[in-house]
Amino acid sequence: MPFSLRACVNSAGARLSVITPDSDYGTDGYVSKHRVVAYGLYDLPVGRGRQYGSSMSRWADFFVGGWQTSFNMFAKMGTGFTPFSICDDCNPIEPGNIGISSVDAVGDFNSEPSYRPTVLNNTYNQHVGGVIFNAAAFGPPSVAADVFSNPNVAKRNLLWGPGTWGANLGVHKDFHATERLVFQLGADVDNIFNHPLLSPDANVGGGGGTFALLGDFNIRVDQTTGKLLPVAASDIIPNPFFGRLINSFTQEGIDSRRTIRLRVRITF
Repeated sequence: MPFSLRACVNSAGARLSVITPDSDYGTDGYVSKHRVVAYGLYDLPVGRGRQYGSSMSRWADFFVGGWQTSFNMFAKMGTGFTPFSICDDCNPIEPGNIGISSVDAVGDFNSEPSYRPTVLNNTYNQHVGGVIFNAAAFGPPSVAADVFSNPNVAKRNLLWGPGTWGANLGVHKDFHATERLVFQLGADVDNIFNHPLLSPDANVGGGGGTFALLGDFNIRVDQTTGKLLPVAASDIIPNPFFGRLINSFTQEGIDSRRTIRLRVRITF
């Protein structure tokens, strides 16, 4: 029996056309092009036999000398995000008459059915204050048979998110009460500079979050022909949080805000 195949969705949820398979290549999600991670220990040069205070008394050295610091930090570029819209009433009718309600524009299958918008111009990465994506650069999703193959449909991970950095610092010292009894006192400061980590995680930046969500839309059917009508402006509910940097996210071992932990460890 003769048949034709136009498009399908691959296991990662990315748009895939068997006619133009090169149309949806892009960077992988949540992978930075450049990322630096560093950690280490440093003995403070203060105390008996050290650069500073080498002649201090034993009592002074007991409290002041011999402290050690530890640190870990990271810095990375931003990662890719896929703009998408959620269809509120696409059941049983679907854009493109594809007849499936598990279509996912992002690839993590958190909110279905979701669709990628059409790109109106190249100002989508325009930064204005705390908003880093320009919603006006996108139009509603296509509802025609080219829902997957339209060259103006947004590519996977088209948007580029913010880079970020953070650092932790610890200070500690061992106090030898006897040959075997050791008390370690110290403090660990997570995110010591209280720097906001603005690169969204998968919960906020993925298909279940608001960061790359343009909004919701409804579809209408021509009552005479039964065909889907193009999505009108009145059928769109914009997401006011699209592209807004309003949260700090724990990542790379750095807390989302400055926190201080005191520690006491006894070894015997």
